[in-house]
Amino acid sequence: MKAIAYCLVLLAALRVGFAVAQAPIPDQLVVTDQEVGRGAELRKGMFAVLHYTGWIYDASASDGKGKRYISSRERGEALSYVYGYERAIRGLERGMQGMRVGGKRTIVIPPKLGYQEPKHPYPVDVPKGSALVFEVELLDVVPQGAPPDQ
Repeated sequence: MKAIAYCLVLLAALRVGFAVAQAPIPDQLVVTDQEVGRGAELRKGMFAVLHYTGWIYDASASDGKGKRYISSRERGEALSYVYGYERAIRGLERGMQGMRVGGKRTIVIPPKLGYQEPKHPYPVDVPKGSALVFEVELLDVVPQGAPPDQ
């Protein structure tokens, strides 16, 4: 009887371990508008001014947010960069497509659209091959020409 109980406990532990190991990692970009902006639309060549927070994707979390590893709000300074020339990771740029000033989005980024060496090396806190979750708020867009190095 003791041996049967031991086997059942072992099987249950293996099943739990197997379920954790099989947790799905997103393989496609998922974009969810939390608030649709009413201002100017972001377009290639414009300066995007935004706040963002990034988490390592965690399939066991209900919102997919694992460890937070980056935040412009935490730094107290919005990011400003020329949009559309892959100066940010591909998934972030694709996920921001069509955003309008005042908009807020949650963007789930699969590993293939995340950090890629050498242009966008992995931050120290992000394991290679990780999916990511970003919350982005577009604060402003400033029309500009193409950056000089393009």
